[in-house]
Formats: sequence, C-alpha cells, structure tokens
Amino acid sequence: MLKSVTVFLAISGLTVTAQTTAISPPPEKPPLPRHSMTREVLLEKIRKAADPNQLAQTWKTAIIKAQLTVPMQQVQLAVTIRYKYPDKCKTTLSMPGIPTITKVFNGKQAWQETAGLGIQMQTGLQFDFAEFECRKSNPALQLAEIYAKITLDPYLYQINGCSCYKLICTLPAKLNVPPTQLFVDTKEFLIRRCIETQLTDMGLIPTTVDASDYRTIKGLKTPMLLTADLMGIRMVTKILSIKVNEKIAASQFKFPESK
Repeated sequence: MLKSVTVFLAISGLTVTAQTTAISPPPEKPPLPRHSMTREVLLEKIRKAADPNQLAQTWKTAIIKAQLTVPMQQVQLAVTIRYKYPDKCKTTLSMPGIPTITKVFNGKQAWQETAGLGIQMQTGLQFDFAEFECRKSNPALQLAEIYAKITLDPYLYQINGCSCYKLICTLPAKLNVPPTQLFVDTKEFLIRRCIETQLTDMGLIPTTVDASDYRTIKGLKTPMLLTADLMGIRMVTKILSIKVNEKIAASQFKFPESK
C-alpha cells in the first residue's frame, strides 16, 4: 500500500549528512471545517484507489530504480531497491566517488555493507525498523495490517492545494516512536503526504514526504515523484522504473559469510 513512499524513506535514511540539529516538519495550514467521513469508509476508499482491480496479491517481487537528488548539496545518487515479498528487501545506493552502500533485510537478519569498509549488523531497534519498513513495503497489506492502530482526525487539511483527510497511524510498540500521519486527498483518495519518524545513523528524525505524479504500475497507483524534508534537507526522488515479478535470486538476500 505505501510501497513508493516507503522506498523514499528507506533511501533518505542512508543519505543524511552534514546536519546536527533536527527540526520539526513544516506545519500544515489551518484546518478546514470538520468532515463527516468515517475511518472504515476512508480505508476502503484508499484501498480501492490504490488497487482498483485487486492485483496487489499478484506482486511477488519488485525492482525499483530511482534517482535521488539533494539540491542543497548538489548531490545525485542512483538507487536500486529489490523486494521479494513478503519479507526481503535490498537497497543499493551509489554515486561516483563514494563507496556503494547496500542495506539488506532477509526476514532473519539485517545489515549494512559499505564497499571497502565492511559490514555492520543491524540489531535491536535497527532490526525492528528494518523489519517494519520491509513489511510496510508489501503492496498486498492494507493499512490496518501494517499499523497497530489507526484513527481519523476530524478535520480536513490543505496539502499542496489538495483538501486532505489525516490518518493518525500508531506503529508497533517496540519501535517507540510518535504515530505516522498520512494525508489522503478527498477526491482521488491517494496519499499526498506522509510525516513519519525515521531511524537514521544520526538517530530518530521526523521526516516529511510529499507524493505526486501518480501512475498505474501493473494495476497499482504509484507515486513516481517524492519530495522530502529531512532535518532541513530537501531531497527529490524520481522513480525511473518499476519491474514487477522479475526473478530475483535468493543469493541477493544471503548474508555474505565470507566477509
């Protein structure tokens, strides 16, 4: 359900540099009048908007290629993410002149490998976040299957010119972070903004991601442009391609024992 938004959040956790003070996400504009929508009806409308023909269950793998740009630092990175649902994910981030970074979660282990510098195992909270992010990327899961609790804010909010409902989504207790906020537009019922706390090398950081340029990919509505604010750094991710159900070798998710 949150596949492409999650893609960006996974990428952004690898690229935070040169900032030391976290800032809060930009505030939403003052709320519009109260709405009469119910949580149950909205969740069903979101499901139908994202997957109108119920094809999400047919997604067994996905290979996503993206370009991430950090304008302030004049940095551009190439990103490849491989998903093998329901519990495997591999993210590779590369840029000329810097070591390639690879992050893997295979359902049992999580690690980060930096070319030439070795492997760092992810345990404890790092493992828990990797597990949650992988689960959240599964397009076959509904929001109520991802989050521990979902409530619907009674007001409407203006997000980039769209009138939006706000869902307050409680993450699993073991992550011990504030709820995620999802803003869903009132016309197409697509997610337009996600405000979420991410675990990065610099700790827990609030991140705002705006989603746009939705297109239909193998039956699923997917945002192809993601703009984020992370610790005051603006990041733009353009999804270049998404290949669905291509074979991904099991070795892609195997821990490199020889290292």
